[in-house]
Amino acid sequence: MVSPLLANVYLHQVDRAWQEDEHGVLVRYADDVVVMCRSREQAEAALARLTVLLGELGLEPKLAKTRIVHLVEGGEGLDFLGFHNRLVRGRTPRSAHLTFLARWPARKALRHARDRIRSITARSRLLVPVEQIVDELNLFLRGWAGYFRYGNSALLLGQIRNYALRRLALWLSKRGNRRRAWGWGMAQVMRSPNHLGLISLDGIVVPPRPMRAWKAERRR
Repeated sequence: MVSPLLANVYLHQVDRAWQEDEHGVLVRYADDVVVMCRSREQAEAALARLTVLLGELGLEPKLAKTRIVHLVEGGEGLDFLGFHNRLVRGRTPRSAHLTFLARWPARKALRHARDRIRSITARSRLLVPVEQIVDELNLFLRGWAGYFRYGNSALLLGQIRNYALRRLALWLSKRGNRRRAWGWGMAQVMRSPNHLGLISLDGIVVPPRPMRAWKAERRR
């Protein structure tokens, strides 16, 4: 897309002018920005500095999306680049004494996924071959899961895959003129040894590494 590319070119001046030691660590992708600070005072100074730098470019922060968030256990967390980030405590005996930054798909990302699945399995597409519907669902699920496979996303990835399964069953029921027999469509899917070819998203999540440096997954 041209828009993110132009944003990176235009906002590169912000990156160059930013002083990390004074205002915290700035993380930016296109026009989405998060600044990680050590204290509320530094966060307020960072917001003021960012407002000045954007003003020099004829821009200003979006008030609806700009706020200071205190990352604490049990706090509200924040959304960035489709992920919801929240400080949580470990749930296993070995990690119960640790707090770490967990991440999973944000609500907006989940809504987008459901919207896309509904559009693929819309009533207007009842004449499309079953194989094409499944291929389109798989294409979307692979891409969506490929992006959100990091952190603590396993539960939500499973929910999205199950939603796609239910929508496929509903689409089959409508295609077979069995509008009141949603169970018939589900039976057709479940009788298939591979759910009509709909991919599974089990076992693809890269787990978090509490209190340890990020390490890219090794692929063989």
